[in-house]
Amino acid sequence: MKGKKKVLYLIIFIFIYMIYSFFLLKYFYKNGWLVNAYNVTSSNVTLALLSDFLVSLLVVMIIILILVIEKKTFYLSGTNKNGKRCSLLLFMVYIGIFIIQGDYSISGIYPCFFYLVVVAFSEEFIFRGYIFTELEKEIPTYLAVIISGVMWGAMHAFLPAIIKDYSIIQFLNAILSEIGGGIIAGAMFTWLYKKSNSLILPIIVHALLDYYPVLFK
Repeated sequence: MKGKKKVLYLIIFIFIYMIYSFFLLKYFYKNGWLVNAYNVTSSNVTLALLSDFLVSLLVVMIIILILVIEKKTFYLSGTNKNGKRCSLLLFMVYIGIFIIQGDYSISGIYPCFFYLVVVAFSEEFIFRGYIFTELEKEIPTYLAVIISGVMWGAMHAFLPAIIKDYSIIQFLNAILSEIGGGIIAGAMFTWLYKKSNSLILPIIVHALLDYYPVLFK
């Protein structure tokens, strides 16, 4: 019974996070406060940092507070030897991409920070580090992967739906179209997490996959 309550609590937590993120994104977009990572300048960097903090990093801080209260680990330590080597190598590649892209102004620096910290770190910490890890303690691994992947994938439909002003049917279709990719990509990041015994490797891989297109802009 205790296990079922924990699973229910985690699912409710995810839904609250999803609802919070959707309506906050919508509010920021409607008021012109949502800044594209590639359009950040000295005049709007404070707004970009504030919106990114409220949408993504605030939830990470809440989870960290929960972990501190419950005296649990932060999922970032304990990386095994192979995980450390791979993480270091891929981080060097990440920095190399930043150097090669050649824009060292705020407009060039912010995407590098955004994809590593705001996107990769926050998403891996929330969905693999917290949601998956806590679910796996109560249910089979494959179910934990599916549940965390479904929720993570669904959230990728939020911003397009807000920008394009989808109807409810279009929004639901967009969510359904993202679920498969969320499960598959989530399974890959979970595998990296389990193999390396830390979130550091999946965070860097996630950041690389999102950031490397900067080379073609």
